[in-house]
Amino acid sequence: MPEIAAPPPPEPAPVPEPEKGPPPALNESDEAAYRDLMSLAPDGALAKWLVPDEVVRKWVAAVNAASRGELIHKHRPLKTIKGPIAITEAGPTGIELSPENYRRYDQAVRLFSMMDTDTAVEIYRYWYPRLAQAYAELGIRNKNFHQEVMEAIDKVLAAPAAEEPIQLVRPSVYYKFADPELEKLPGLHKLMIRMGPDNAARVKEKLRELKAALEQIPLQQSE
Repeated sequence: MPEIAAPPPPEPAPVPEPEKGPPPALNESDEAAYRDLMSLAPDGALAKWLVPDEVVRKWVAAVNAASRGELIHKHRPLKTIKGPIAITEAGPTGIELSPENYRRYDQAVRLFSMMDTDTAVEIYRYWYPRLAQAYAELGIRNKNFHQEVMEAIDKVLAAPAAEEPIQLVRPSVYYKFADPELEKLPGLHKLMIRMGPDNAARVKEKLRELKAALEQIPLQQSE
């Protein structure tokens, strides 16, 4: 007997029609989506980090990758941290990840942790029809974007801590973790280690808050 795939879990229920009307068509959504994301921090602080084109599609792609523990390196929704990785010449391998490297992530993490959760969830619900549309373009079956979001959050929350100091090696152009157990971690977990234990803890704290809020939003009822 052929296996019958389980239906995907419910998606967020449509929000009541807001005063500003429904979100723009996906291909015309960049300006409005970017503006809404910018509202999550004061004084235009997110302009340094947010990519203003293909906003919805890029966030969907990033979440889809994150749900598998991966990072996307092309067509990112966020600009990359500038500057080379900071190291200290010490330890058994002669190279350690410097605490200075953690500070490269401080501003981005601070903005994320200060974000108003209720506003973020409101924006998510408003834009969900376009997020779902962009997700459908990926051709993934028996899953929906809301499920991907929750899985991506859980993947970040599962990121392990690393014992410090963190030893590195440089077999070629790029630095790698000397510990093979760390080196074989998915890219998302490696990023959490590179940003340092304090920043990782702040990211996880905010994501737990977001997850709790997302679990409270109304979902579509099965017919």
